[in-house]
Amino acid sequence: MRYNDFHGEKVSALGFGFMRLPVLQNDQSKIDMPKVEEMLLYAVEHGVNYFDTAYPYHNGFSEVALGELLERNGLRDKVNIATKLFTLEIGRPGFDPEKMFATQLERLKTDHIDYYLIHGLHGDQWERLKNDYNILEFLAEKRRTGAIRHMGFSFHDSYEAFVKLLDDYDWEFAQIQYNYLDHEIQAGDRGMRSAQERGIPLNIMEPVKGGNLIFPDYPAIDRIREKYGITESNAELALRYVFDKENLNAVLSGMSTLEQVKENIAITERAGVGCLTENEKACIEEIRIYLETVPSIPCTACRYCVAGCPQQIQIPSAFSCYNTAVKFGNKAAQLRSYNRSCSNLADCLECGQCVEACPQHLEIPQLLQKVRSYFED
Repeated sequence: MRYNDFHGEKVSALGFGFMRLPVLQNDQSKIDMPKVEEMLLYAVEHGVNYFDTAYPYHNGFSEVALGELLERNGLRDKVNIATKLFTLEIGRPGFDPEKMFATQLERLKTDHIDYYLIHGLHGDQWERLKNDYNILEFLAEKRRTGAIRHMGFSFHDSYEAFVKLLDDYDWEFAQIQYNYLDHEIQAGDRGMRSAQERGIPLNIMEPVKGGNLIFPDYPAIDRIREKYGITESNAELALRYVFDKENLNAVLSGMSTLEQVKENIAITERAGVGCLTENEKACIEEIRIYLETVPSIPCTACRYCVAGCPQQIQIPSAFSCYNTAVKFGNKAAQLRSYNRSCSNLADCLECGQCVEACPQHLEIPQLLQKVRSYFED
């Protein structure tokens, strides 16, 4: 395993994301513990020492699973635990960072968190945390007592918001979404440079875009790869693009099988800054250009169709899942989102309200049938 230096500590270049674990009966709360234990033990044995979870992952059971497995195998002191303050709870009754943190310590069976992040910051969340929840005092106390060893934030907003956040607190690291398709959105390449200028190392999430850049059965992508003589897997091509960058702490992979763990570890060991070849760069650029041409359902997610739907069907979510799956030729990568947000498509009454409300004049009932057939047949 390759390691990066973080204030004198060795952090594995590959981090294990505990968000896409294998489950039973398609229930995100029912983690397949024997399989996850096998994956975790293999990862630790081969040098992975950074495990990333969060308060809401697997409906709260991701933290529970990680805590149980580390305690059962006597591994707590050999790894770094990263988890997050769930900011989507801000403003809801009972939101209390202190209580949430105490719950996380209990779930994870530990007295400290090695890497604690403010989760998915966007909009005015950081200002609200400072003004309404005394977050600065909370963090100062936790860092003083050692309950939090290192402090950072994960991010989903604009480049300008990212730079403002970097300068507003004594962050030790930040976590951004980044891959070869998402290099110009959110923090992007400019944000990576700004963090490096400030000496703030980055964790990378979604390096394979939630599995979408794997392209398991995609002849058009295969032809592009053949043109440039690319022999490594699509997953490796995507990961090499990220590992090629400077100022990284850990690249997080949400692994779901033991085979993925083995593959990701092997890729990490042969990648690093400067690893990307000119042929690989050219191939990636042509893949980007090709994916821009893939047709999609032209939904703008204005949600006018949802407002009056008698069945409260999440029409934009259904179209988004379909468009993403078709664009990347990977239905499996979108099934989790589809099952979670589109479970009632069969309840459509074909009343036509959505068609009348749609500014794009889409024949929504027929398109919903198309989406259902794609995912459920």
